[in-house]
Amino acid sequence: MRADRLLQIVALLRQHGRLSASNLARRLEVAPRTIHRDLESLSASGVPVYAEQGRSGGYALLPGYRPAKESLTPDEARALFLATGGTVPDALGLDQEFDRALRKLSTGLPEQHTRTIGQALERIVFDPDGWGRVTTRHPAALPRVLHALEDERRLRIDYRSRGSQQVRRRTIDPWGLVQAAGTWYLIAAHRGRPRTYRLDRMQSVTELTARAHRPAGLDLAQEWHRLRAAWRDRPAYPVELRVLRSQADLVVRQLGLALASDPTRTPEGPEHERLSAEVTTLRGAVGVLLGCGDWLEVLSPPELRALMVEIADQARAVHQERS
Repeated sequence: MRADRLLQIVALLRQHGRLSASNLARRLEVAPRTIHRDLESLSASGVPVYAEQGRSGGYALLPGYRPAKESLTPDEARALFLATGGTVPDALGLDQEFDRALRKLSTGLPEQHTRTIGQALERIVFDPDGWGRVTTRHPAALPRVLHALEDERRLRIDYRSRGSQQVRRRTIDPWGLVQAAGTWYLIAAHRGRPRTYRLDRMQSVTELTARAHRPAGLDLAQEWHRLRAAWRDRPAYPVELRVLRSQADLVVRQLGLALASDPTRTPEGPEHERLSAEVTTLRGAVGVLLGCGDWLEVLSPPELRALMVEIADQARAVHQERS
């Protein structure tokens, strides 16, 4: 666009001091006659650009000229400050200098922009460490969730939990977004209890008219670290299963929420797979595994094998007595 090109010409002249029309044309990928017309337009609009004749001549701005500062829109200001979620300044040891630069920039913004930025920073946290595998997903649900956070509205989501193929509908109060190691999470309350939702597992997102309840004085970063610590500290019991290959997908789906980690699967013979995973409770896993019948065998731990036999014997005894 021509307006962008005019701004680029001013920026180039400020940076280099003096440039010929052909040099400007080459940099901006236009014809020299286009540059001449643009320079005339700049001069007519009050920009003090002048021509210097001679072999080393060209076009320049009057010394000391500074263009009037262009106002940022609220969205532009918010985008600029949210870019601080990157880890580059921190990695270079410039995090304090970067923070000071942002504070200086914020002092020149209108009050409305400052409120917009403050609201966004309260609702978005960037965590370079994450709590699992690093990804770089940009989920389709992100714009809708962000809009609901800004409007302080409740959300209705269709959500698939980890390890499950079943999609459940939930109405939630969104508290804030977290980008952890490239993966986006929403911290939200469901029936009053906070939990995390991965945005790439949201099958649909609907913003409701009801206002969301967000605790006053909420520290989103602190809440994120609390939830992450609780997730990492939960019980996890390693199990090894030999599963019929034809039923392995179904077994993994059946285990669903009993899984504490994503399972690994390796071929074992012509008809079986070895499934290695962690479960949150042994007794909870037994209920699922017994339902799979002879599709699988528990290889370890021994206490899970013993529990399978114990509960199967109890069920057999009850049903034999009543038959």
